Amino acid sequence: MPGTRESEEISHGLCGKCAVHFLADIGVPLAEFIESLETPVVTITDDNRVGIANAHARKLLGKKIGKITGESPGDVFECEYALLPEGCGHTVHCSGCVIRNTVADTNKTGTAHKDVPAFLNHNEPEGARKVDMLISTEKKGGVVFLTTKYLD
Repeated sequence: MPGTRESEEISHGLCGKCAVHFLADIGVPLAEFIESLETPVVTITDDNRVGIANAHARKLLGKKIGKITGESPGDVFECEYALLPEGCGHTVHCSGCVIRNTVADTNKTGTAHKDVPAFLNHNEPEGARKVDMLISTEKKGGVVFLTTKYLD
């Protein structure tokens, strides 16, 4: 998350009803598979809620599983716009969010994207801090995985 070294990555996937297909494709429950990965991974359901977060992601985000599952991605990743009355995914800022739009495109079309410049306005006690990143998406087994490389 913000403040991480450039070499660290965090992945989040978009799943929804495709999780069952993912399980069938690899023969391992999605939660077990994600927990086995060495990189931080978070899944996002088709109703735009965080599904599964592995231990690496929880540590990087500084959150416990109960503070992640079922929450909006903006709240979990502490986007400043998620604090607005409309909430995550419903503000004028969300419609132009490169992260959100890239994941949605990959989920809808299956098109992979590599090293797309993006940013997050991370909410911090002293005010929002812009966090620059490169994001990559790829759809595998009905799940979109988003890898984020933080640049600051």
